[in-house]
Amino acid sequence: MGEIDIGPGATNRGDNRSSGYTRIDANNPANDTGILDTIEVWAIALNLSNFKIGTFSGSGTSYDDRDYETIGSVTAGSKQTFTGLSIDVAANDLLGCYYSNGFLESDTAGYNGIYNKNSSGDAFGSGFNTYVLAAGDALSIYGTGATSAATISPSAIAPTLAFGTAKLNQNIVPSGISAGLIFGTVNLNLNILPSGIASTLGIGAPIISFGGFSIAPSGIASTLSFGIAKLNLNILPSGIASGLALGEPELSIIVSGVIRPSGIPSGVVFGTPILSAAGLHIPPQSRYVVELHNPITQGWEIPNSHNDPSSAWEGEPLTYDGSLVSGQAYTLTTNAKLELIPDSPLYTSKLRIYGGATNNGTPYNPNIVLDVYYSSAWHNVYTGGIQYDAWVEKSLASPQTIEKARVSCTDTLSASYPIKNFYVTEFWFYAAPSGGELLSILENAHSIAIEQSLNKSPVISLSLPAGDDKSVLLTRANEVWIRDIVTGDVIASGILDERVDTR
Repeated sequence: MGEIDIGPGATNRGDNRSSGYTRIDANNPANDTGILDTIEVWAIALNLSNFKIGTFSGSGTSYDDRDYETIGSVTAGSKQTFTGLSIDVAANDLLGCYYSNGFLESDTAGYNGIYNKNSSGDAFGSGFNTYVLAAGDALSIYGTGATSAATISPSAIAPTLAFGTAKLNQNIVPSGISAGLIFGTVNLNLNILPSGIASTLGIGAPIISFGGFSIAPSGIASTLSFGIAKLNLNILPSGIASGLALGEPELSIIVSGVIRPSGIPSGVVFGTPILSAAGLHIPPQSRYVVELHNPITQGWEIPNSHNDPSSAWEGEPLTYDGSLVSGQAYTLTTNAKLELIPDSPLYTSKLRIYGGATNNGTPYNPNIVLDVYYSSAWHNVYTGGIQYDAWVEKSLASPQTIEKARVSCTDTLSASYPIKNFYVTEFWFYAAPSGGELLSILENAHSIAIEQSLNKSPVISLSLPAGDDKSVLLTRANEVWIRDIVTGDVIASGILDERVDTR
């Protein structure tokens, strides 16, 4: 073993360095690689607190500690020596230290200098940091140790043997294998073979029966070729034919009452979930499946604009201002049509109108015509009377994507005495349910639960593996549907409220 030393030496010097900074001494780099077991330190005036010392590697102004020891308190006024330490060191490492209180002996001229961390604090264990060189300085620290002396050659293998050379000598080979055997040669002799297996047996040849002692299942010949699947009556469940092809599922009458719960017909296809059978019930892992869908949109919408082709109406915008008290649009002309137009073509299933008619100021139930425009033509929705000053809804024969609707009155109206008019207070479209397209099925969902509280919407909870690639679709933009896999019904749906990562 060789001796290692590092650092300028722990002596009584002419100046001192205060606490709170990590400092690296550039004097006397380590002369070899090994372990430092002894550290010397000289403090002045005040004892050092939380003293750490270790080896640093790096270049320029960037250094990282390789290893260190926490010594703690160091008595001031003389050189203090600490032994029994273990600090890794490599050739050309520098010695550095940190202490939270006290003063360390130092010099300010005539040396290679010390590196001060560019900010205060303990830098040990924090990786590479930037240091500023104080030229000419030295600290009163010093370390000594020895190089490692590990022997990795087994007995009788020369220590000069090139690394990686295969060497099997008499000291490490099993009895009966020649020490001169070429490394890697397969050799199984009588000393390491079970009794009764010939030493000339080819490597990998199966031995099923030998020496009067049999390890073959009853009914399998000892000469059976290795790898041939053989299931005979001795190792099959009672009632399964020995000629059954290996791997064939068998859930028929053959195993009636043996591996099938009572009450499940023998003709049930393998893998079919049985949720209710006479006698024993065996539900699958979950009765529910979790689906992600585009949101379903529906509801009443107000027109965005109008058209009065005969210029026979007054106050048309009042029919779609969303208010029943702001006023009405009206006409004094029989069959004068008012067209109401949605913001864009709308998938619609019904219309609603709030209106009526007056005869010399007395309200009455008018006769009207409601039409919608789609497929480049007008189509009648309703012709007949309506209740005045009440919401009246009329459905299309089937939902259609309409461009506009129109209303007119077939009664004889008059602008002269007695005045008869027809008025519309509000006119709305019903956007039929749309969307709901299936985006994905979360087949890995589990722990599915639906909690229903009185007078509250149901709360759905489920768990999903964090790495499931479909979890990116589980957002508030999509709907979660819980479907009963037995009935096929959607029993609950909603949007994401809370998502918790429990990793």
